[in-house]
Amino acid sequence: MITQFKMFEGKYVNKFDFEIGKSYEYEELPKQVKDDIDVQVEDAEYGPEDYTYLFKLLTPEETEEYLHDSFGEYDIQDAIDDPYMKKLIKKIMINGLDYPAVGIEGGHRALAFYVMNKPLPYLDMILKDDLDE
Repeated sequence: MITQFKMFEGKYVNKFDFEIGKSYEYEELPKQVKDDIDVQVEDAEYGPEDYTYLFKLLTPEETEEYLHDSFGEYDIQDAIDDPYMKKLIKKIMINGLDYPAVGIEGGHRALAFYVMNKPLPYLDMILKDDLDE
C-alpha cells in the first residue's frame, strides 16, 4: 500500500502552474507538452493550434478507462510489473510529476497514477471546431 505521495506543493505538476478547468492554447504550453501533442497530430488532418487544451484531474476510474481506450486490451498488470514502471512510480512518489498526460500521450504517467490510486493531471485535447457547434 502506498502511504507517501508528493502533493506538488500546491501545484498539480512541477514544471507549469496548470489550473483545473482552465483551457490553454497551444502557444501557452511548455515545450515538453507541445512535443507530446506534436507526436499525436503529426500526420493528422488538424494541427496543434486547432485544439484547445483543457486541464483536469482524472479520477482513478477515468484513468482506467483512459488506459483501456488508449491501449485496447492493454495488459495493465504486465505493465505494472515492468521494472521501468516500478522505477517511474517511485520517481513520481518522490519528486512529483513534471508534466501532465495529454491526449493519448502519457500512458506510463497514467498507469503510474492509476497504480497509486491518485487523480491524474491531464490535458484534454478539444477540437476548436467542436466548440463552435
